[in-house]
Amino acid sequence: LHSEGFEKLREIKTRVFTFGQNEVYPYLTEEEAMRLMIPKGSLDEEERLQIESHVTHTYNFLKQIPWTNDLRNVPEIAYAHHEKLDGSGYPLKKSVKAIPVQAKMMTISDIYDALTAQDRPYKKAVPAERALDIISFEVKDKKIDKDLFQIFLDAKIFDLVLNKDA
Repeated sequence: LHSEGFEKLREIKTRVFTFGQNEVYPYLTEEEAMRLMIPKGSLDEEERLQIESHVTHTYNFLKQIPWTNDLRNVPEIAYAHHEKLDGSGYPLKKSVKAIPVQAKMMTISDIYDALTAQDRPYKKAVPAERALDIISFEVKDKKIDKDLFQIFLDAKIFDLVLNKDA
């Protein structure tokens, strides 16, 4: 990270948010701040598992929210967004029928974002065209839903992301 990146992390680490009436939580724990300082390059097994644990942490956090009926499945959708159609995903290695369609949609968007994001300290961003190629390989390998990916392409969702800062 550039020195301005470290400064931003230090600033964020001092912030807190309130959940409920009296529960105060830091934006970043000490461990999370350290993880964000991982230099670009390959992750080791421990680092990969730590990053993958965000799914369970997110699920446990989202379960605590009193969702309205129309949003009550948000925790399960978020929990399944790294599952793959062939059962090779994480954290539960769900079967294709057990993955909510919304999570399958979120998976495509999440992969695209992960590949093209410029703010990941552990990897370099890839161009949009390359990201779409990579996702298409995931479709060919039957890990990602073919029809939902086609909708993603036809609707040019990636253009919305590319042009969000324009």
